[in-house]
Amino acid sequence: MNKILIALGGNALIKEGEQGHFKEQLDNVNKTTKKIAELIKKDYFVVITHGNGPQVGNLEIQMNCNKEIPKMPLDVEDAMTQGQIGYFIQKSLRNFLPEKEIISVVTEIEVDSKDKAFQNPSKPIGPFYSKEKITEIGVKHFIEDSGRGFRKVVASPEPKKIVQLKTIKELVEKKEIVICCGGGGIPVIKEKGKWKGVEAVIDKDKASQLLANSLNIKEMIILTDVEFVYSNFNKKNQKKIRKISVKELKEMLEKGEFGKGSMKPKIEACIKFIESGGKKAVITSLEKLADAVKGKTGTKITK
Repeated sequence: MNKILIALGGNALIKEGEQGHFKEQLDNVNKTTKKIAELIKKDYFVVITHGNGPQVGNLEIQMNCNKEIPKMPLDVEDAMTQGQIGYFIQKSLRNFLPEKEIISVVTEIEVDSKDKAFQNPSKPIGPFYSKEKITEIGVKHFIEDSGRGFRKVVASPEPKKIVQLKTIKELVEKKEIVICCGGGGIPVIKEKGKWKGVEAVIDKDKASQLLANSLNIKEMIILTDVEFVYSNFNKKNQKKIRKISVKELKEMLEKGEFGKGSMKPKIEACIKFIESGGKKAVITSLEKLADAVKGKTGTKITK
């Protein structure tokens, strides 16, 4: 049985231009899980992770639109969206695979309280606000996007340890389909022997890498909105990267090929996955999942 970790992107539930109404998310998740179910029926064993950016953004709007609504800290918002999205995915998958045991695990991931990211919050979350509104709701750290407004930023520390790993391993060993590490996991630290949530966002692809290596999974597929990674992206001479080694990819990173955009952390996660014992990482679109598993498309990264 081939074991694969599938990291779903944000477009698995809310696509660009959508607001994230219940019907929209339900339709999108059904399309997503149908593709995953088809793989499972072909004797692939999958572990699933997912993003939660749009859902956390909507929660931020809800909590800031009315002073009578009690605000929750970001780690609680992470937990809320993990439960919501995990429920969507497990229910939908169960409808396609009624004979399978499917479970979502609200997952905490330990980070280092001394991580440099806490000194320089840079991960944007939530909606854009006017200067007056962002001051009114008490946001400490924010950035300005010319023409769009102001946006909250938080730290994005490196994931160190998956708190629920033992439980996840036991479920995987029983061949149960596990959905976990949603949104990069809930970032927590240990203070004087007690766990504490922190105001931060762990990159979901880096969390997926940590999970895959921790479970000794040899293949990881990161799903995004493009079929391939490109060199010279959005330029006249852009070129599809079909197959590339870790060494070549590192050289491209060092040259600033992937900038600071959303592709860079995916590349970094794939590199670390291979260097930590993985055999193959693939970056492709959700629509091309089946072909990517067969090696027919997507950007394939190997040692």
